[in-house]
Order: sequence, then C-alpha cells, then structure tokens
Amino acid sequence: MTNTAGIRIAAESNPGLVRKHNEDCFVYLRLPHRQSVLAVVADGVGGHANGGIASLICCRDLARAYRATRDAELIPPGGAEEFLNRTLGSANRRIFERNRLEHQSRPMGSTVVAALFFADQLVFASAGDSRLYEREETGTLHQLTTDHTFAAEFAREYGYELHCTDDMSNIIARAVGPQRNLELDIVRRPRPARSRYFLCSDGASRYLPNPELAAILGESRTPRDAVNAVMRRVLLAGGRDNITAMAVFPQPPEEATMKNHWEHT
Repeated sequence: MTNTAGIRIAAESNPGLVRKHNEDCFVYLRLPHRQSVLAVVADGVGGHANGGIASLICCRDLARAYRATRDAELIPPGGAEEFLNRTLGSANRRIFERNRLEHQSRPMGSTVVAALFFADQLVFASAGDSRLYEREETGTLHQLTTDHTFAAEFAREYGYELHCTDDMSNIIARAVGPQRNLELDIVRRPRPARSRYFLCSDGASRYLPNPELAAILGESRTPRDAVNAVMRRVLLAGGRDNITAMAVFPQPPEEATMKNHWEHT
C-alpha cells in the first residue's frame, strides 16, 4: 500500500558561499502504509558547530517519534498538534539540559518548522524564522508561519518597523533549546488539492522575494525542479548563510494510479 497523503517532496541543504559549516538540518518521511508525511527544516543557532547539533536533535527526535507513532494517534482532532508539541518540547528539554551541563557561553538552539501533511489537512509547528509558504493554484503566495525575530516581534507589538542593522534584525526571539520552556506556534488548516508548499531556513528566504518564489513554485514541473531553481537563485544572489529548501507538491492523479497498478500486479 502506498502513502495516501498524496504528495511528492524534495529537499536540499547547502552551506552557502561564506560559512564553513552547515548548521541547517532537514528530514522528511514519506513512508508506505501511512496517511501522513512529515517534513522538517531546522536552522541551528549558537555559533561554531553547536547550532548544528541542536538542529540535528530536532530533526532526529521528530523522525524517531514519527516512526513510532501510529496514524491512529495523529489523525483525530488534536492528535497531530499534541505530537508536535510533545516531541519538540522533549527536544527542547534535551538541548536545554545539554547547554546547562556543558556551561555553553552561547547556548545552542535551533529554529524549526515541522509539518504533517495529510490528504486534506496540514498541521505545522514553528519557532524562530524558518518558514512555511503555501502557493495557491491561483498563484497567490502566503507565508503561513510567523517570524519570531527581534525585529518582527517589535513590529507586531508596536505597529511599525524597527530600523536596525541586519545583525540586530535577525536576532532570534524563539528557538528550540536556549530556554527551559518552549513556546511554539501550532496551526491546523485545510490543504487544498492543488496548493504547493515550500519550507526553508532564513538563508533561503532572505534572498528570495515572494514574487520570485511564487513564480518558481508555479513554473516548476516537480519538487526537485523547484529546489534546484531556488538553490541557483539564492547562490547567484550571494547566499551568505546556510541554505535549506524543501518543496512539497501534490501528487498527480496519473502518477498515483500508475503506482497502485504496479504495486498490485
């Protein structure tokens, strides 16, 4: 039996043109006999290799927990939300305790966007500035996640933009690991049959204006084509940060029909 979420997915991560280490991490699981697909992008913070450890813990813990969790536990109302909250909360405690025991001068942590795709629903959790976008069939692009940066939180609180340097504006206000308690945004929404989705770290979104991303998602034939186009665009634009891009497209009906045919012959 094939996966019944009805999506195709591709992803890639690149250290960029300046950084020596890639502290981003991603994972997706599109398992047979499942009614959902897990997709995660995490961007480590904390300097040196520490951020990479934190982003790896986020992806690893989510992947392990997802494999161990039955669809029957995810599908009921609140099931997917509880799974994301519980698993990322556990990862937060793990990273926080490691920071405490190792007396890290710059506590490691990770931004994260983690999504569960079902046939007609999408549930996602986020902390930090890794993003999830939806491109509707009409071509309209929506950023579904909220950025949790110093500048973005200031603008929401006071109603106007804070003019500051790039270093200040990119300070992360929420992340997995640096603090004992983790505050997540968790959202459930319908998944229109023809919508396309894009998950990324800020190393991609910073160099990719919304109109260009909408065009890439609309013009690409496959998720791999979209990821390739995004990587090329970001690197040509300067790509100073680590870059992670993940594209999620609906599976064409004819592809699903052929797959079922070969599985049953």
